[in-house]
Amino acid sequence: QKRHDTHFDTPTTTLPPLHSHHDTNAIRQLIRIGVSACNTIGHRNPHKKRYDYINNIKAKPTSSSSTQIHLKTKIQRMAPYNDDRILEHQVTSVLTSDASIDGNSPANGSFAGSQDTDVQAIDEEFVDQQLFFVTSYSDFDKLAHGPRGHTAKHTLRVYRFLADGALVLLHIAGEGSKVINPAFSRFHPRLNVVYTCTEDIEENGQILAYEIHPDGSLTEIGHVDAGGTSTCYLTIDREQRHLIAVNYWDSSLVVIPLSRETGEFTGPIQNMYDPRHGKVMLAAAKNHGGVNHSMNDESTIAQRQVDPHSHALVLDPFEGCVAYVPDLGKDLVREFWYNKTEGKIGCEFNALPSGMSTGKPDGPRYLEFHPKFNVAYVVNELSSTVAVFSIDRELLSEISRATKLGLSMDKFKGRSTLKLIQSIKTVPSAFPTTMNTCGRICVHQSGRHVIVSNRGHESLTIFRVKQCCGSKGKAMRGTLAQVGFFHTRGETPRHFQFDHSGQFLIVANQDSDTIAVFSFCLTSGKIKYTGNEYHIPSPNFICCCPMVDRYSDDDDNQAYEKVGYTVPAVEDNVSSTVPSSVVIDPTKKNSLDFQSELELARKEIGELKKQLSQLSRET
Repeated sequence: QKRHDTHFDTPTTTLPPLHSHHDTNAIRQLIRIGVSACNTIGHRNPHKKRYDYINNIKAKPTSSSSTQIHLKTKIQRMAPYNDDRILEHQVTSVLTSDASIDGNSPANGSFAGSQDTDVQAIDEEFVDQQLFFVTSYSDFDKLAHGPRGHTAKHTLRVYRFLADGALVLLHIAGEGSKVINPAFSRFHPRLNVVYTCTEDIEENGQILAYEIHPDGSLTEIGHVDAGGTSTCYLTIDREQRHLIAVNYWDSSLVVIPLSRETGEFTGPIQNMYDPRHGKVMLAAAKNHGGVNHSMNDESTIAQRQVDPHSHALVLDPFEGCVAYVPDLGKDLVREFWYNKTEGKIGCEFNALPSGMSTGKPDGPRYLEFHPKFNVAYVVNELSSTVAVFSIDRELLSEISRATKLGLSMDKFKGRSTLKLIQSIKTVPSAFPTTMNTCGRICVHQSGRHVIVSNRGHESLTIFRVKQCCGSKGKAMRGTLAQVGFFHTRGETPRHFQFDHSGQFLIVANQDSDTIAVFSFCLTSGKIKYTGNEYHIPSPNFICCCPMVDRYSDDDDNQAYEKVGYTVPAVEDNVSSTVPSSVVIDPTKKNSLDFQSELELARKEIGELKKQLSQLSRET
């Protein structure tokens, strides 16, 4: 019985006869979905959230050599008991990313599977596995900024994430003198490959690719020169045939070809864009009389902004044909045409201010897209603000059509796909801006919250996202209202990352040499320290790596890599007052009933595993 007395029954599905291990991918897929859903339900408080699960699985043998599996699924869409809004799993485009986590993929998450062809090797813990790839600084003298923690002898660590928010250290690699200052990482959206880039202010950065294994071990599968200094950002394009790198110090943008099948580099840099157009850098490096880019006083800012400094490159998630580049040195967000067929950064359409144009420096650092709305968020490192932009989807579509027809891009010059609609502070109004610089910005996969890290205030600022269209006297959809400030239990939170369920958040406190784990309330947006804290020298980046079943067909894998949250828009008060708890309706199903259903689902999955194992022995 469901809360809203509404059933969503799908037709009975019959799979073809199974004769080999490769034909069992569909059943493996069902096991992964069911087990992952049951684990998700079992680790949540049943009074707060309930998620989709497989209600009924039946197998009917037809002969000694083949079996037909008849599936009848009843999907239950569930919501907080005190709220009519519905959370449901559905197929969407992937992040990031780092979103995650970047704008290439508005939602992030995938289920994990076994690489072993032995069916009996599939178990609940492995199927729902996700790893975290954590990097550290090893040589402060090679950086534009000045960390205050300890240098790392080994710069790469891999952890397994457990359901209670704990981490288990699986692997340590990357000798500090060889893998120097890896500071940004990107997990491939379809393969078990992670890319990381080194940060060096005087010599070109290196981009390294590793195959990451379920036991946490790493196998290097390639490395290339980044073509510039202080490499700080990596993006994989929608077709997964090119990796785009950003070099902070000399501001250059480079495109490197990838193998879609293996994720390996198939060659060196094939395209480069230099926004300085060959001009010599004016500012000196820190070790040659330059400033420490960790500071935020007037003299430091003057030197930081004498040259352009590209800090990220995010492709639009709608068409994949416009590249947005926050230029910290010039207080601009630049818009470039990206030729996704050739893997080429083309002409610059437009450049617009990253903030309110108050005459004070902003320093745009990162840009993130909302997963549902035509809205983008830019975090300004120097002014401690978030700028909210609306997106012109019609212009993006026009650019995409012109690209497909091979038309000139000149007619789009001077036209922007972005329009500023809000600017909001990330620190308390009375806190000195000169004592803070912003780190990361992230849009939660539900689309309901935006999170920013503050280095100096040592906090995460959490904003609630307006979910409905504005009317007279009301804020516009996608604009932000402050939830609160939350201390990170450390110094200089350079980076943070959600687990792929979106209910735990891990913070890298660079200058206190720790990472700390917090639980995240999907309803209120508030975080709570779990008590899990780990010592890591100068941690600077945390990359979530949900393991992918590489024995499955590509189409099957894509079904998992694109699972995310979608929350229908509802009327929402723009007040910053947010409920701190969920009220339970005693007339609704209690936790005992819920646990009974959960146990039944687990038993049915166990039966399916046994049948699959028996089929494997027979064939």
